[in-house]
Amino acid sequence: MTEDINKSYVQRYVNRAKTTDSDAEKNNCLYRAGTHMEVIDCNGNDNLTPEQRQTVLDAADKLLGVKND
Repeated sequence: MTEDINKSYVQRYVNRAKTTDSDAEKNNCLYRAGTHMEVIDCNGNDNLTPEQRQTVLDAADKLLGVKND
């Protein structure tokens, strides 16, 4: 990950993904956060696999200093 990541952007979309009941919206939010952090490919396909969703959430937690004990 690079140092020019906008943490508030990532936080906004991860929070939105965690609070929505819509799978389409959740995927779109995680796609935006994941491509911004450069942990998933920016290919225009926001139909994420469970592994991709977890990769984005793990990277966001690490970036934002969230502890998962």
